Amino acid sequence: MTRWILQILATVGFGLLLGFIGLTMTLDLFGFVDAETRRLSKNPWNRLWGIPDRSPAELRRDSGFTLGRFLVGGAALLLGAGALIGGIVLLVSGPLD
Repeated sequence: MTRWILQILATVGFGLLLGFIGLTMTLDLFGFVDAETRRLSKNPWNRLWGIPDRSPAELRRDSGFTLGRFLVGGAALLLGAGALIGGIVLLVSGPLD
C-alpha cells in the first residue's frame, strides 16, 4: 500500500513538473524565451554549421523558433497533464495488488 501511494505521488509530481515546464515554454513565463534566444544566438556551433550570426531579437521573431517553442512546450504541457491525470486515476481506482 505504501509503495502504491509513493508511485502515485511520484507520477503526480512528475506530471506537475513537466506541465509547469511546458507552460513556461509555451507562454514565455519568467523570461524563458529571452534566456533561450540569448543562449541560441551565442551558440558556438552556429559558426561551425554555417548559420549566420543573429541578434536575440531577430531569433525571437523567427517563425521556426516560435513554432519549435510552441511544439516542444505544448508537448511537454500535454505529457505533464497526461501524467497528472493518470496519477489521479490511479489514486481513485485503488491499488492493483
